[in-house]
Amino acid sequence: MTAATLPLGVTMGEPAGIGGEITLKAWLRRRAGRLPFFAIDDPGRLRHIASRLELPVPVCEIEAPESAGQVFNQSLPVLSELLRAPSTPGRPD
Repeated sequence: MTAATLPLGVTMGEPAGIGGEITLKAWLRRRAGRLPFFAIDDPGRLRHIASRLELPVPVCEIEAPESAGQVFNQSLPVLSELLRAPSTPGRPD
């Protein structure tokens, strides 16, 4: 892969913020032929947000960024970064 074809990594930002929702909605609006992206986030947190917001986004954990393109059309690739404690939406800690 060249730098021009590597997938874009999207960090979670503030765990209690809206970054997860934006990432999930961006994946729902993906288009064929566009560069894939992956989330660097807690997969369980993203699954919870998707469920709470009734967003049909399957989450797939990946081991390396290079794997994102293999699953991007079927699910949101996530490079796991587990949170040390649960977060509460709207309540930064």
